[in-house]
Amino acid sequence: MRRFLYWLCIIVLLNVLGVFSTRAEDIELTNGDIYKGQPASFGEEGLIVRQDIGVFSPRVHWIKLTQDTLKRLSKNPKIAVFAEPFIELPMDTAPPKPVKEIKIKPVQRAERVAERPSFMAAMTTPVGLAMLAFLFVGNLYAAYEIAIYRGRPFALVCSVSALLPFIGPILFLATPAAGAVTVDAAEPDPSGPVESVNPLAATGAKSSGLSVSAGQAKAAGGDSGPKVYKKGEFSFNRRWFETTFTGFFRVIPSEAEKDLALVIKAGRNEYVSKRITRISMTEIHLQLLSGGEVSTTFDEIYEVQVRHKDAKA
Repeated sequence: MRRFLYWLCIIVLLNVLGVFSTRAEDIELTNGDIYKGQPASFGEEGLIVRQDIGVFSPRVHWIKLTQDTLKRLSKNPKIAVFAEPFIELPMDTAPPKPVKEIKIKPVQRAERVAERPSFMAAMTTPVGLAMLAFLFVGNLYAAYEIAIYRGRPFALVCSVSALLPFIGPILFLATPAAGAVTVDAAEPDPSGPVESVNPLAATGAKSSGLSVSAGQAKAAGGDSGPKVYKKGEFSFNRRWFETTFTGFFRVIPSEAEKDLALVIKAGRNEYVSKRITRISMTEIHLQLLSGGEVSTTFDEIYEVQVRHKDAKA
């Protein structure tokens, strides 16, 4: 009997110790809820509490548990693996992060210019030289156009404009255009004024609306034979042709011009024409005696003649 009582006391004592060792714990959540019981299941997704009332709680994630609860649960080695990553460490105990040392390497820097560059120094740069080239080309182009407009030789105007940029074109633009040149002008008759006649009309022929002086009429030909105008002595341009050979612009020639021909030598060609059909600032269009129409520029013309249409060169 004593033996039975001895074993009964041992069993009761073991049960009492087991109850105390597995007494319920307070599992506190961050939202204020408390589960009383023991962890029944745990893993990476959280834990399930077997409550004292005999039911199981829903799975609670570790992040929803308070820090005190996590610290108590981490005392169990099996639970510590999942609970410790969510325990916040104090600021003083956090290991300091190593600071990477930054090494500054010396670099070669360009020297700053102490003073602002002068105008001449700025013009010697690639951009400055390009601007000067554009201005020079524009200056020569302006000189070329002014030479055409004023009826001046291209070589003269462009040369002066190249030596005197901007000033040369302005000077030629301000001067009057090259006018007609009067050749072999007759002496004025003291008995009275010279009557305006057609430049190609014979003696005693009356002139029409377009006419020039009697001196030009003598220069244009007539009974004295062919008249020759050479380049260098005369400026061959639109104004000179319009004032010297007015009669050759008519569609129907008068009695004075119907037997005359205007011979123009340009380059290697010689054009024998009976009328000037058109004229511009750079070229002249001629109606040939043999038929057809040709054109030539003033630069190519080196000689102009007025002779009888049956005369030989």
